[in-house]
Parts: sequence; structure tokens; C-alpha cells
Amino acid sequence: MISIGALLALLPLHAGAPYTAPPSEAQAPFTVGERVRLRITYAHLLAGRAVLSVLAGRRGERDATEFVAQAESAGFFAWLLRFRVRDLTVAAWDPASGCSLAIEKHLHEGRHQREQLVVFDLATGAAEVKDTQIPETRFDVGACPLDVLSAFYLTRLRGVAENTPLELPVFDNGKRYTLAVRFLGREKLDLPAPLGRATPTLIVEPLLLAGTGLFVKSGRLKIWLTDDARRIPVRLRAKVAIGSVSADLESYEPGGEAPAAP
Repeated sequence: MISIGALLALLPLHAGAPYTAPPSEAQAPFTVGERVRLRITYAHLLAGRAVLSVLAGRRGERDATEFVAQAESAGFFAWLLRFRVRDLTVAAWDPASGCSLAIEKHLHEGRHQREQLVVFDLATGAAEVKDTQIPETRFDVGACPLDVLSAFYLTRLRGVAENTPLELPVFDNGKRYTLAVRFLGREKLDLPAPLGRATPTLIVEPLLLAGTGLFVKSGRLKIWLTDDARRIPVRLRAKVAIGSVSADLESYEPGGEAPAAP
């Protein structure tokens, strides 16, 4: 089973233009209180559930928007394989600058456990890292870095272009790289309320750019977003050794408060 944490590690980004400062909050497709619940399946059988939430937070003297991803295994495969997943990722993002402030991961997948805290210093372009699997504690990440979860939400903020992939600087798991996502097409999906039947969606595919020292194969991950101003993630599909794993929308709550700002 692939957890939502593993899917999120491939996630960020979306077709668009080169990175610039984000639009005003009045245009934001997500608001504080938004909650997206996903049902994770393998071979059409339940494998787990995940929740993506937007909260108001604060880091030091800055108001922040917090993005929270939670996932737990469930169903037949968790019982059969005795493989339990319990992941929690919390990212703090500055809506004024569009930059990441911090990300915290608590990953429990079978016997594997990982604890990680990354704090970004926007003034120096450095990241302080505490990680049970990374010995280094300080990295040069450059101006306005993005963690993997904040980058995913930023793509929703930026919107979609069909011809020019968006390029964003991402720092994740001790590595700095550039990620791009290309537009693949459109599809109508039957989704739970309040979205409903034949909801128009965009399909995009994240790819690592040449020269980064990393590579994501074409077709490894596809993301479906509603083709409207909200750009709600309604489906993720990742290839595995045998078949594919899907995360599909189970319920959506829009929230009702604009993201925090200074």
C-alpha cells in the first residue's frame, strides 16, 4: 500500500508560469477550515483514508497558514498484511510572501518510523533540519523555498496553463530541486456532493526537471483538480510495481475564513 505521505512526496505542482508572488487572499481557492477527505484504494479495495486540512497558525512573529495531511491505513490490506500506516504532516506557509516557514512530519508506516522538523529562515535562505534519517542539520536552500505540502497548495493558488509548465523550487528530505508539472487533459468525473455528477476536472502530471539529479518517470503520478477557481484535488493515481493506487474524493468542506495574513 502507498500512503498519502508517499503520494504527497511526489505531489507538488501544477501547470502554469514561472513562480511569482501569490495573488491576493481574496482570490485564494482554499480557505481556513477547508477539509478534503480521500479514500485510498488498491485493486478497488479499501487501503486507507486521508484528510487534507487548512488551518490558521503562527510561526514566531508571523501569522501563517497551516496545511495538514493525515493518513491512516484501513480495510482488507491493513488486516491481511498487518501493515499499519499513521502519518501526520504539518506545513506552515506565509501567505504574504508565498514562502514556506516550516514543515513537520511524523511518519509511522509498518515498522518504519520517521520524525522530521524543518524550519526555513527566509532572511538567510537556510533551513535548519532535525531528522531521524538525515545527519546534516543545516542546508542552503535559497530564496523563498517551498516544502512539498505547501507547494501542492501553491499550485492551486496559481491556476492552470496548458502550454507552459510551472517551475518551483522545492526542498524536501534534505534535497533541493526544481519541480514542474505539465497539463495532460480534461475529464468529467462523478463526485460526491457538493460537487456532483459530471464535474469538469483538469489532469496534471508532476515531473522533476533534467539536471536536478532526480527523475520522476512519466505516468508515475497523475492528479485530478476541479476545473474551476477552487482547483480542489479530487483524485490522485500512482503506479506501483503491480497495478496502481488511487486516492479519490470522499467528501469536501470548503471552509469559510480567508487564510491568515500579517
